Amino acid sequence: MSTRTITVIGFVAVIAALVTLEILGRRKIGRIPTLSEWLGYVMRARTGRALILAGWLWLGWHYFAR
Repeated sequence: MSTRTITVIGFVAVIAALVTLEILGRRKIGRIPTLSEWLGYVMRARTGRALILAGWLWLGWHYFAR
C-alpha cells in the first residue's frame, strides 16, 4: 500500500467522522454540537479566528494552489 493510498484513506476517515458527528448533532436528543455551532464557539475568540484562518490558508495552499 502506497503512502498516497494511506493518505486518501485517512482523509476519507476524517470526512466520514465529520459527517457522522454532524448527523448526530442534528438529532434533538444529543449534546453533540453541529459544525456551525462549533465554529461559532471557536470564532468568538481572536485566537480561534486566527486558527480557522490558518487552517483555510493551509488547505488552500496544499489543495487549491496546484
